[in-house]
Amino acid sequence: MGKRFVFVEEVQDVLSKGITEMELPEGTRFSPAANDLIREKGIQVSFTGSPAPDDKRDQESLGAKDTVDTKHTTQASALIAVVSAGQTVADTVGNVAARSPYFLLFNGQGELVEVLENPHRDTGGGAGPLVADLMAGRGVKTVIAGNFGANIIDSLKEKGLDYLEFSGTVGDAVKSALGGTD
Repeated sequence: MGKRFVFVEEVQDVLSKGITEMELPEGTRFSPAANDLIREKGIQVSFTGSPAPDDKRDQESLGAKDTVDTKHTTQASALIAVVSAGQTVADTVGNVAARSPYFLLFNGQGELVEVLENPHRDTGGGAGPLVADLMAGRGVKTVIAGNFGANIIDSLKEKGLDYLEFSGTVGDAVKSALGGTD
């Protein structure tokens, strides 16, 4: 088991059951949307027991290259989604925001936390708004791709998400988004 992440859907589920307290392992991380909802609804969060394990198997399976070394972190709690044809930081940023095969999700420290297959890449039409919904639901704050169409830009803006056009590797895109200079 890796680090514990809480996304907005889990908080909504807790609220739907009338629960106003959450007990989680030390070191649990929250998506920005989950964090905002917790504050807005006044949910009491307590941390107990040992920290959520930093599972060595997860780190080994990702490899050391899948943590982006950054000198500056300006979005410490925001998730960043990078559109990619591959599943590692060494892959190139995908050119089409809503149609690339994968989204690589990074935390504010530049650590790869999830590789998400794009379920909308082969959608006949309207993939942009569907991808924007998916990203917002995952707690993403910034989406990075080579190009964005007008529909996805409008949808991202409606959800309060930022977007960044970038050409290069996934790792370099994350560094750029976090303000890294190397």
